[in-house]
Amino acid sequence: MGAPLRAVARVAATVAAVVLIFWSTSASMVATWNSSGTYSHGFFVVPAFLWLVWGRRDELAQLPIAPTRWALLPLAIAGSVWLIADWMALALPAQLALVAMVPLAIAGVLGLAWVRALLFPLAFLLFAVPIGESIVPVLMDWTADFTVTALRASGVPVYRDGLHFEIPSGSWSVVDSCSGIRYLFASLAASSLYSWTIYRGTVRRLTFVGLAAAIAVVANWLRAYGIVMLGHLSNNRIAVGVDHLIYGGLFFAVIMAAVFLLGVVWREDARSSRLAERGALAEVRAASRHGAHKGGWLSTVAATVATLAVWPILSFGYGRSDEHVAARPDLQPASGWAEVQELPWHWRPVVQNPSAVWTRAFSKGNETVGLYVGIFGRSTAESKLTSAMNRFLAPDGVDPRWRLTDQGPAEARFGDSLLQVHSGVLVGSGTRLLAWQWYWVDGAVTASPTRAALLQLLARLRGRHETSAWVAIHARETDSPGRAAGVLRGFVSDMAGPLDAALRQAAAVSATGGLSSARDRDLDSAPSRPSAFFTVVRRVPP
Repeated sequence: MGAPLRAVARVAATVAAVVLIFWSTSASMVATWNSSGTYSHGFFVVPAFLWLVWGRRDELAQLPIAPTRWALLPLAIAGSVWLIADWMALALPAQLALVAMVPLAIAGVLGLAWVRALLFPLAFLLFAVPIGESIVPVLMDWTADFTVTALRASGVPVYRDGLHFEIPSGSWSVVDSCSGIRYLFASLAASSLYSWTIYRGTVRRLTFVGLAAAIAVVANWLRAYGIVMLGHLSNNRIAVGVDHLIYGGLFFAVIMAAVFLLGVVWREDARSSRLAERGALAEVRAASRHGAHKGGWLSTVAATVATLAVWPILSFGYGRSDEHVAARPDLQPASGWAEVQELPWHWRPVVQNPSAVWTRAFSKGNETVGLYVGIFGRSTAESKLTSAMNRFLAPDGVDPRWRLTDQGPAEARFGDSLLQVHSGVLVGSGTRLLAWQWYWVDGAVTASPTRAALLQLLARLRGRHETSAWVAIHARETDSPGRAAGVLRGFVSDMAGPLDAALRQAAAVSATGGLSSARDRDLDSAPSRPSAFFTVVRRVPP
């Protein structure tokens, strides 16, 4: 085996060791790539990384193996972050920690010079992490804004209600897959690889990636507008079924191909590329000379491997416990509210695998409020308070009875604190609902999933109970602006004390291992994850 091939094999073996040591996290990333079209580009990242490493094989072959002990401390920090994330079933922090450990492991096993020589390929591995769903609502709003504006400019009358709009030929909704996030991510990954390959200047590379990302966003807007116009002009005979996937996909592919062809025009001349390559190689060689004097390579390699392996060992048997189903509490109405048997509408949020569910309804005067509480114990991959799948409606609006037309923040007084909640407007079956949602963890309330996860971690470290709750309330919206918000605000203010007491009671029962009766566990409220439906704009039959 020649020196270049051995160099590539060393890098591949180090990366493979990290992947195998943290196999549970690696497998979760692959599962996300497979289940979500948004992150399917992840399958392209690892082969591209290996191709990039292969392209630098001659430079790597000139580097000595000089393990670096300084990598042990940041490697231990990354490992501890992974362990905490694994305890809390937080996939994203665990996956980011895994990717961060790859260059640190290479530094510890092969040397800092190897990391410098592979700086871009190692950074490219970040595209393997399924991240960025938080920008989907913003992208959806932008898509809806552009589509409605373009339709009106084309002479098509439009009535818009949040992310839903009506035109004379039918009704349309901008759903999750309309945001264009999957095309944005794919464009970022492909353009980064493309720009690094044909350019040498940092400014030129960043400019091209930024341009490609901007064009991807605008192309998705044009694609959404084009699909709606095709459906409208054909009286909904084309572009309303699977064929619109073909039209949209071909359009996007043509646009991105044009972007990459345009990138060739800016390509640097061969002489400047060779000079840049020589400069980079000189820096790598200087770094290798700086690290080559370090001794004790075998002990450093062993310490690096031990620092990697200790965290999965510590995770065994911890962070998992027998599930205790929280008992149905005695939730007493207060301040004039009275419990009623059923609501005049039927809606429930989509919450994945809670330990137990409470659904109640309360009235005061002419107003009625529905209450949904999903109880969670210790977080697992299948049952987690802050899961992105816990939401008002399933992704892509697969519930034919309801559609989510608007989202945003709202405020209410919860006891002595001001609570910011997640607000959403749901429309369906002749009813318009305003829903509010927040988390309850160890007596604290928040609408932030990040803060809720930190509160769960703090409760675990303090040895307290880990029962938490996903809370949603909802009321009918009327023609009076702000009336439903006022009703919900009053309900939160009046019922904060009884609700908090009921949740503390449930936590105490769970902490002592008490189990509720079968009637207190609502098995119908935890539907399985719906299959993905990939579309640009989904037509809702009028």
